[in-house]
Amino acid sequence: MRWKDFIYQQIIEHCNNTGSRTFSLQEILREKLSVFQAFRPDNKHIEAKIRQQLQFLRNDGLISFLDNTGHYTLRGVDLLDSEKEEIASIDFTKETPEKREYLVETYVRKVKWVKQAIDIFGYNCLFQSCGNTFLREDGIPYIEVHHIIPLCHGGEDKLWNLSVLCAHHHRMAHFSDANTQIAVEKLLLKEVAARI
Repeated sequence: MRWKDFIYQQIIEHCNNTGSRTFSLQEILREKLSVFQAFRPDNKHIEAKIRQQLQFLRNDGLISFLDNTGHYTLRGVDLLDSEKEEIASIDFTKETPEKREYLVETYVRKVKWVKQAIDIFGYNCLFQSCGNTFLREDGIPYIEVHHIIPLCHGGEDKLWNLSVLCAHHHRMAHFSDANTQIAVEKLLLKEVAARI
């Protein structure tokens, strides 16, 4: 077994023993120094080796550095043993969903533009080589009409600002990182201009 895997295993064991995902190098050394020495008796620099392996575990996303006091958080394990026990004791069948009422203000698009966008652009996503579509129950392909520049950001309810997208690319246009959203907007404006 490699150092990194062994140390990670010991960290998981430590976190299970303490019931906490947070730990420090000093805690691990206090509890596990003899275990590490027995693992590789020829290594005379155990603390330095553990620091190095903690960095590798951070790079792999299995732990994260919590603060400047030398504390870490275990990341690569879904549930600690104590968390599994806690979840097992919860009776989800007795929980009723909470009701909430919202007042939502939205921009209303004109249906005629949606119909015209589909008439002109069709039922295929404007992303090149995208085949993400399916037939609805009525036999018509499913497609979503998207405002390239959202109405809430000053976009118009006009054909030049409408595109047809599959559900995946529509969500990408709205919820991806800022750079991707800008790239999608440019691609769609160019594609729509070429088609109208």
